[in-house]
Amino acid sequence: MKIDKNISLKEYTTFKIGGDAQFFSIANTKEDLINLLKFAKKESFPITILGGGSNVLISDKGIKGLTIINKYKETNISDIKSRIEISDDKSFYREGEYFKFTDLEEDEKKYAQVIVNVSSGVNLTYLINDLLSKNITGIQYFSAIPGTVGGAIFNNIHGGSKLIGNYLYKAKILTLEGDVEEVDRNFFKFGYDYSVLHENKHILLSSNLVLFKGDVKKARETSIEWLKRKTNIQPKLPSAGSIFKNITDNQREKIGSPVNSAGWVIDQCGLKGEKIGGAQIYDKHANYIVNTGNATEKDVKNLMDKVQNEVYKKFKIKLSPEIIFKS
Repeated sequence: MKIDKNISLKEYTTFKIGGDAQFFSIANTKEDLINLLKFAKKESFPITILGGGSNVLISDKGIKGLTIINKYKETNISDIKSRIEISDDKSFYREGEYFKFTDLEEDEKKYAQVIVNVSSGVNLTYLINDLLSKNITGIQYFSAIPGTVGGAIFNNIHGGSKLIGNYLYKAKILTLEGDVEEVDRNFFKFGYDYSVLHENKHILLSSNLVLFKGDVKKARETSIEWLKRKTNIQPKLPSAGSIFKNITDNQREKIGSPVNSAGWVIDQCGLKGEKIGGAQIYDKHANYIVNTGNATEKDVKNLMDKVQNEVYKKFKIKLSPEIIFKS
């Protein structure tokens, strides 16, 4: 287990922004994660976990304490004897201006179920393709979303009307006291772009996902089509993904918006292409900020402030950040 000092974190994020980690290590196994947590606790270091490095903005001053890159990768598949009911929460979902995928969705509950036990450092895109090659479906709706399974559960990512948390049955977490505990889905208190891990700072080790022996041909076609549609909109330049959360139903009704899309709201303020330093609002999707080559955390935050101010000036609503700030 190697621990380095003052390692640049730019290359460990999709935004390519940020300073150095005070202390830095890569965890390749569950034991690595446990031992690193024990080390940090002994030294009274705060811990930051990064997987694929998407959806985060790292401070120009870097991150204090120990930053861990999670590369713990294991996947196991087992059959289910008794059917497990999974959540079908679609309350968060509204058809957006940019991404429309409901025509691709299928109710897969009619198919036989399997449990996929997957560790938190597994890349989500790799997992989708690997499972399809093994005739397992269910998470094809999360194609083209960067990052790891750990990050996906942490943020309860959404693909169309699907939430990754809906598929979670049980999980193993590493508490800040260094204990490994098994918890069920209710522990996570999932919401829109939220899990309780945001608050309690426990570390996800592995997840049991309830998936299906479904129509692999259709699932593969769906995955490819999702990828195509998103590729047409997503930036080629470095970005962190969506910057702001979509607006609520009450806010949408208040301003007379046809959609809940934060991108639509920002677009109405004429901010596409707006630039501060090296940070720019993407001209095809106003809820993305791209790094044009030399953007800093300060550039991004200043641009976010401008967006929030202009949106509030025009609509009297305040957009909430979706990305997570690390310092």
